[in-house]
Amino acid sequence: MEPEKKKQLEAKLREMMALAGQTQQEERAIQPRPTVAKVIRRRKGQPDKHIA
Repeated sequence: MEPEKKKQLEAKLREMMALAGQTQQEERAIQPRPTVAKVIRRRKGQPDKHIA
């Protein structure tokens, strides 16, 4: 393989790896919120109770 062609391919590969690394870091930065179920308990003759 020609030296210039090899350098071009290596540079393109480094660029692609850097872009892939950035997307992985962005995915890690996004943290899912915990699922919170809000429930309303109803009993006959009593006011509603909100449970988090």
